Amino acid sequence: MRLYYALCFLCVCSISACREAKTTNDETINLQEYESKLDQSDELSDKEQELRQLELDLQQKEEELSRQELSTPDPQIIEPEPPRATISGGLTGDYPEASKQLLTANELRYTSKEVLVIMRNEIFARHGYIFKRADLHNHFAKKSWYNPQHSDVSHLLTQVEKDNIRLIKAFEDL
Repeated sequence: MRLYYALCFLCVCSISACREAKTTNDETINLQEYESKLDQSDELSDKEQELRQLELDLQQKEEELSRQELSTPDPQIIEPEPPRATISGGLTGDYPEASKQLLTANELRYTSKEVLVIMRNEIFARHGYIFKRADLHNHFAKKSWYNPQHSDVSHLLTQVEKDNIRLIKAFEDL
């Protein structure tokens, strides 16, 4: 009988020990999962901090570029000369050089399409061309020197003006 009690006691002890081991294993597993989650959280936190730092760096660079753009004119943009009513030789308009001298590609390279259209059509306007396009008619009608009187001025154009018209048109079409 003692043997029976001893066996029962050993069984109870081993069952109890197994339960404790299982609980310890579960706790160990839970602890490992927790530590893994903490590591992942730390990694995310590190990555979030790195991302924030990159965003701050980017914002600083944008501000620097903005300040540079405001303080430094763009060398590629050539602003047109201010409007002139008349220059020597009796030529009138904002771009009288288009009728006076041959223009070069370098002079036109960074000129906007809108300015090129006005520059080219000013040559015609200077000879009194009557514009059919409303925008050009309205633009030149505001000029004191513009006197519309011809529907065709090709016979009035000089060779310099014809060459400049071709060159300006080529840059408009780019």
